[in-house]
Amino acid sequence: MTRLRTSVRYKLISLMLLSIVIPIAASIFVTYLYTKESVRDRAIAENTRLLAEGKTNLYNFLTAVNNASLILYSNTNLAGILANGVADNKDRSNVYTALQLVSQAADKIYQVLLYLDKDQIGYLMYQGNFKSGETNELAKETADIAPYASRTVATHWSTSYGVRFFPASKPELVFSVYRPLYRVPTNERIGFLAIDVKVAALQKLSAQLYDPNHEDLYILDDAGVVVYASDAAAIGKDPRQSWVRSILGAPGAAGSLDRKATGYNGIILYDRVEMADLHWTIVKRIPNPYLYAHARKLTLINTGIAVLSLSVATAAVLFVSIRFTHPIKKLIRSINKIQTGQLEEPIDVSRQDEFGQLAKRFQTMMHTINDLIIQEYKLKLANQTNQLKMLQAQINPHFINNALQSIGTSALEHDAPEVYELVSSLGQMMHYSMNMKDTVVPLSQELDYVDHYLLLQRQRFGDKLKVEYALDERAGAVPIPKMTVQPLVENYFKHGFHQSQRVGVLRIGTRLRGDELHIVIEDNGRGIPEDGLAAIRQALSDRRQEPGAGGDRIGLLNVMFRLRLYCGERAELRLEGRSPQGLRITMTLPVTQREEIAG
Repeated sequence: MTRLRTSVRYKLISLMLLSIVIPIAASIFVTYLYTKESVRDRAIAENTRLLAEGKTNLYNFLTAVNNASLILYSNTNLAGILANGVADNKDRSNVYTALQLVSQAADKIYQVLLYLDKDQIGYLMYQGNFKSGETNELAKETADIAPYASRTVATHWSTSYGVRFFPASKPELVFSVYRPLYRVPTNERIGFLAIDVKVAALQKLSAQLYDPNHEDLYILDDAGVVVYASDAAAIGKDPRQSWVRSILGAPGAAGSLDRKATGYNGIILYDRVEMADLHWTIVKRIPNPYLYAHARKLTLINTGIAVLSLSVATAAVLFVSIRFTHPIKKLIRSINKIQTGQLEEPIDVSRQDEFGQLAKRFQTMMHTINDLIIQEYKLKLANQTNQLKMLQAQINPHFINNALQSIGTSALEHDAPEVYELVSSLGQMMHYSMNMKDTVVPLSQELDYVDHYLLLQRQRFGDKLKVEYALDERAGAVPIPKMTVQPLVENYFKHGFHQSQRVGVLRIGTRLRGDELHIVIEDNGRGIPEDGLAAIRQALSDRRQEPGAGGDRIGLLNVMFRLRLYCGERAELRLEGRSPQGLRITMTLPVTQREEIAG
């Protein structure tokens, strides 16, 4: 077994199978996870939109029912009847007409009850039938409702409110709106109105919101009682399940919860319907087996394809590995015979590939060994212990700095202070740039480095270059990433400065505004065309842009990349053209260490 595991053929087969199995398995797994997440996100987005539409339809319907309960206030003929009671058949006819208008004001209104405190008589409009009788069944239930307000009662079985019908009405699942009536504009109660609405109205509004074969839909009131549900057995009940408590306690007007928050094996989406006297929540439950059915089916298909591909690949691997290792095994057999002393054992050299070349070289080697055995020889090896190493062609930065100081000293001795100043500036620049220890420096140090750089440029261009500063003293201590200002200044000399009779003006300004530092570099150079500016802005805003890419814009991209690394997404590099010509670069970065500014 150990010999098999050390065999090249075994290793080759294992390696090739692993190189096929692992990528395919990883691809299936990643595809499944990605598809699963994509399906979940798409389902949440689509169902959130669907629930929002259902919420709007339900809100409009409830508003129509609530408005129906206010119709009696708009009927001037009823004002005296409500206050003084029904005196004759004319008053009774007016009550009939008013209740008929209420019952027809919205779809699926099952029955309407008007109770007058004066007569203690209830008038019931049931499916177009009108009846009256003594009743006070809802007197206590409506007593605590605020003046001119209403109350919506969750789903329950309908009753005739004590008004006797013959034949008796069949109970129906309804939800009710109770509205006490008052003598306008006082708070003197004169009766109440009860409107029973069939749950079938909610069923009609909810039919397009869910798949009845796989999904569940609930409408809950603020106490958790089920006003409507796709499962008829749950209507009017309080499930008292953990997911109901999670939904009622969830923040926001709409959202979604997963299994971790609710204990339900799936996702639950909700949207709240808020009115003055009503707080309902539309809840949709989508089980994971249904939600991810497509993802599982796709995974099974991919797995089947992978198994088929793996079977073909396995056969191919076995064929290739056997063909690959067969000549090696033949060569090993020949070597074993040679090891026993059969030095003249012929070796098959008929192949023209690398194995044939190996066998041919081995045969040539055996012939050479035979010749050397006949001719005694000794090969002497001499160990060379005192070889000299070549010195690496590296220049120590300290040596360069010392050399520049020596040159500067020599310049002073020869009365050349300008040369000394330039050499000194160059030395300061090299010292600053070679210091790899500090990656973040105060703004003042960065501006000193820029000043040394500009000293060399002023020596180069003379009177044709003018540098102006407008610096905010408070900003000097603000820490910024090292080597971020100088590349922007250098950009002017690489692309904007032109050799003409006009003097080139370069302005550098800093200002501290709240918790942001602004560094402005502007010039009167050649500028950049608007299409070029647009391309640069696009490159700077691309978060995927890698440093070092971008051709002529490499300096700007590297600066932007380092600003984002240090300062985050609040860092900004803005380019603007100047009139009549020139360029303005504004660097904005947040101030994260206020104590350094204060110091």
